[in-house]
Amino acid sequence: MLIEVIKEGEVVSCRLTTGEELIARLKKDNRDSGSVELTQPLIVGRGPEGFGLMPYMMTVNPDTTVEIKMEHILSMAKTNDEITKGYTKQTSKIETL
Repeated sequence: MLIEVIKEGEVVSCRLTTGEELIARLKKDNRDSGSVELTQPLIVGRGPEGFGLMPYMMTVNPDTTVEIKMEHILSMAKTNDEITKGYTKQTSKIETL
């Protein structure tokens, strides 16, 4: 089995112990010391038109870096290309026409 190496700056998906799926950009990988730092984290949620991305924490600036302890992450992997494009479009400050 090939385990893909995740690099800092890439978009990752994390399954949390609460059952939520989190998508964010990996800022710093501190797994050796028991945590990761993520920027612009969004939670995957269901809506009437399928799934969508919502803020992970509603009361903080969207650009805030959050640190999550590895004991709260069941698994983490690089997000697939299609979802990464949607995440990047939603979190980018550049408007496209």
